[in-house]
Amino acid sequence: MARTPLHFFDLPAEILILILSSLNLATLASCLATNRRVKSIIDGSALLQYRLAAQAACVEDNPWSTTTNSAHKLVALQQRQKYFTEFFRDSSSVRTIEMNWQDFNVHTYALSGGIFAAADVDSGVLRWFSLAAKEPVVQQLELQGCIQELTLAIPEEDLLVVVSTSRPLHQGAKSLKIHFYEMSTQSVHRLARKPVAKVSAIGSLGNFVSDTGVDVFGSRIALLVLYTDSELPSRLLVYDWKQGRLLMDFLGRFSIARFLSLDVLVLVERETGALELWTIQKTSSGDVAGHSRISLQLPQLAKPGSKYIVLDAESNPKGSGSLSSQEPFQSSFTDSILLFQVFILHGGGDQETQVLDMVVSRRALLQLLPSAEEHSRELSWKEWGPPVTRWLDRGSGSDIWPPITCGQRHASTDPLTGRIRLLDFNPCTHRKLTRNAAGEERTVCTVSGAETHVVNRFSPGIFSEEITSQLGCVVADSQPVYSGVLLDESWIVGIKDTMNVDGKVAFDVWHLE
Repeated sequence: MARTPLHFFDLPAEILILILSSLNLATLASCLATNRRVKSIIDGSALLQYRLAAQAACVEDNPWSTTTNSAHKLVALQQRQKYFTEFFRDSSSVRTIEMNWQDFNVHTYALSGGIFAAADVDSGVLRWFSLAAKEPVVQQLELQGCIQELTLAIPEEDLLVVVSTSRPLHQGAKSLKIHFYEMSTQSVHRLARKPVAKVSAIGSLGNFVSDTGVDVFGSRIALLVLYTDSELPSRLLVYDWKQGRLLMDFLGRFSIARFLSLDVLVLVERETGALELWTIQKTSSGDVAGHSRISLQLPQLAKPGSKYIVLDAESNPKGSGSLSSQEPFQSSFTDSILLFQVFILHGGGDQETQVLDMVVSRRALLQLLPSAEEHSRELSWKEWGPPVTRWLDRGSGSDIWPPITCGQRHASTDPLTGRIRLLDFNPCTHRKLTRNAAGEERTVCTVSGAETHVVNRFSPGIFSEEITSQLGCVVADSQPVYSGVLLDESWIVGIKDTMNVDGKVAFDVWHLE
C-alpha cells in the first residue's frame, strides 16, 4: 500500500512557526503574498508578527530581556515606532529636569541607556544622572588627572570609558590613561582584567597630545591620539579591555577612527577626508595587524586650495547585543547609520568655511569591502557615495551640542529655527510614508508639518560637480526652541542651556515607551 506523501504544510503549526521564524523579512513577505496557509500561520503567530516588525524596524531581539512574551514585545515595539513620529505632538509626555551646574563647563558628554554623563574642560570631575529617576540626583566621580574624552556603552556592557591625562593638554601632556567603569556599581568594571590601561608617550616623536578620540565595540576599544605637531602621524591603538590586551598600535595620518564591526574600522584620512576601511586580522604568528582594504573618496571641492577637515564621527549603539539591558530589543548595529561632521575650508583670501554633516549607511559601507582574495582599491565619490549618503547643512548649528545618532535615527537642532529635527533613515518607514498621490517616491518626507533644510542636491560652488543625496529619510520637528538635543534607544532630550547666564541647564525629556 502506497504511503500518502507528507507535505510541508502537513507539519504541526508549532514546527512551521519555528521554521518560518528563521526566514528574513523579504522571504516572509513573499510567503505572505503567495500562500494562504503561510499567511494564516503568520497572521496568527505573535512570534512571527514580532519577527516581521523587528526586522522592519531594524532592531535585534534581546534574549536577556525581562519581557519574554512575543506579544508583549510586539506591542512595545509598535509603541516605540509610533512615539518616534508623534512624540512632539503630546506636550503632556514631556518632563523637565533642571540642573544647577555653576562653574561646570561641559567639555565631553554622552547619553546611553538613559544615563547622561558629562565632564568639565581639563578637569578630573565627571558628573552623571539617570533620566529614569523621578528626582534625578547628580552623582560625581573625581579622577587624579584631566578628563579628555568619555563614552558610554550602557545597554551593551554597562560600561563607561574615560580617557585622561596627567595634566591639561595646553600644559603639554604626553601619556594617557584609559579607565573602565561599571555604571551600575559606580566602580571599576568587574569584567576588565586591567581597570586602567596606560598609554605611554612615543619616545621617537617627543611631542605633546593635542586631541583624542575613542570608540567602543563590545570588548574592543579604538583610541586615536593626535599630536600638536600636525606634520606628525596620529597613533591608533586597538585594545581588548576585557582581556587587558593591546591588539594593535600603529601610526597613520588619520583624524577619526570608528568601528564598522568587530574586525573592521573606518579611518578618516587627515589630508583628504577619504574614508579608509581597514580589516583587523590575525597574522600567521598569532599577532593582530590592520590592513587597508578600500579608500572611499569624498566629492572634489570647487575652489583651488579648499580642503576637508572631518571633525568628528558619531555612531550608536556600541556593539551587537544588550548584555546589560532588560529592554526587549535594541537597534541593530549593522543597520545603524554613521554621522561624519565635515568642516570645509574654502580656498581664497576670505577663508570662507562651511560645516556639513554626512550620514552614511553602515551596512552599505561593509558591503563595499572587497573579498579577501581581491586587492585593495580606491573608489571615487560617484562610484560609491550618492546612493548610501545624505548631506545635511549644519549652518550655524551648535558646536557645544552637535548632532547625535542612535540606530537609524539622527537628531539635531535646526540651524534656522532652533527646533529639534529628527531624521529617520529606516528604509521601511521611508517607503511607507514617502509615496505621494502620484505614487512617486521622494528621498525626503516631512511629517507633522516639519520644516526641513535637509539637502537633496548641492549645485556646483561648494563641490566641483552637482552632488546628490539619495539616502532616504523621514523628518519630524518640535515646536519649542532648544540649544541642543540628545538621543538614545528610549529617550529624546531637548537641552535648554543657560550655563553662561545663570549656571543652569534644563532637560526636556521624552521617554519613548
